[in-house]
Amino acid sequence: MKDYKKLMEQFRGLGPAQQESILSELLLIREASSPVLQELEAEAGESSHRKPCPHCKSQKVYKRGKQKGVQMYQCRECDKWYSQTTGTPLWEIKKKEKWQHYLECMQRGTGIKKTAEEVGICIQTSFDWRHKILSTLGSQEPAKLGGTVECDEMELSLSNKGDRNLERKPRKRGTDFKRNDGGKHNITTVQVVTAVDRDGNKFLRAVESKRLTHKQIRKAIGKKLSMKSTLITDEHPSYKKFAGTRAGITHKTVNSRDHVNPADKNVHVQRVNNTHKQIRDFLSRFNGVSSKYLQNYLNWYAYGGKMNDTLSQLRQWFCTILASDMAYNLFQLYKQNAVLIRT
Repeated sequence: MKDYKKLMEQFRGLGPAQQESILSELLLIREASSPVLQELEAEAGESSHRKPCPHCKSQKVYKRGKQKGVQMYQCRECDKWYSQTTGTPLWEIKKKEKWQHYLECMQRGTGIKKTAEEVGICIQTSFDWRHKILSTLGSQEPAKLGGTVECDEMELSLSNKGDRNLERKPRKRGTDFKRNDGGKHNITTVQVVTAVDRDGNKFLRAVESKRLTHKQIRKAIGKKLSMKSTLITDEHPSYKKFAGTRAGITHKTVNSRDHVNPADKNVHVQRVNNTHKQIRDFLSRFNGVSSKYLQNYLNWYAYGGKMNDTLSQLRQWFCTILASDMAYNLFQLYKQNAVLIRT
């Protein structure tokens, strides 16, 4: 009891920022020690809300008991059975009790091999779990960007990390590339088209291209811009042509060397440039990301930024995972081109 009073006195003597930091850490420790996934699955099973059929999307479903604590359903339209986790990354997972520990490792940015060793799973399973989780994050991207939207592209080298049948000579380092190494018709770069509005909403799309065209820009962000929004870009001609095809969009430009328009200080691309720096720092933790998985990691960066603003991070992760009915199918598409890891 004396230790408790002494601890509280020390806590009261701290500044507001330090108190808030300690409370956040204590909440995460409390959360990590509780079975978050089991609690959420139980809540979902007891809820009066019935999960729509993932096979035919029908709402006419009814509960059919539980299997190993997971709520089961049957559809009245297609007559198929499914569970609360069908279609989510947790579907057909045999070691769900280790997912909470695995997510904690992901939050710390631990590598795939080190995570496998810490959690007690094989490296291939660690790799598969990461991409099953990341496949849920595409649904978290903003529906629309509005107001003032800054847009620019960030160039990365095309990475074939893990590919054992390269059609070119291997590079010593991921950054040792030349734009035209692949020949006239082969693409050697990836453009990360980045759009950020002044509210901080981000939309990222990876496009394999040496030079962006207005058609690629339209395909990447065309449906994300709200009517009457203001688009700020550099003087790249493809952006001008793209903006010219969008009625209701006001287009303003800034010289890429100046970063800020001298005539109007509100016309700048500083937010998007800062986002590019953050993306490079984020990707550097993984010692190179294969281009075929780059979009997954971009979604991780964008969603992870939102997670930093929440106190209940693990619960938020699991809610996102359980709410994504198409994640398992998306993962299967990734897996068709995935490289098996030799351990």
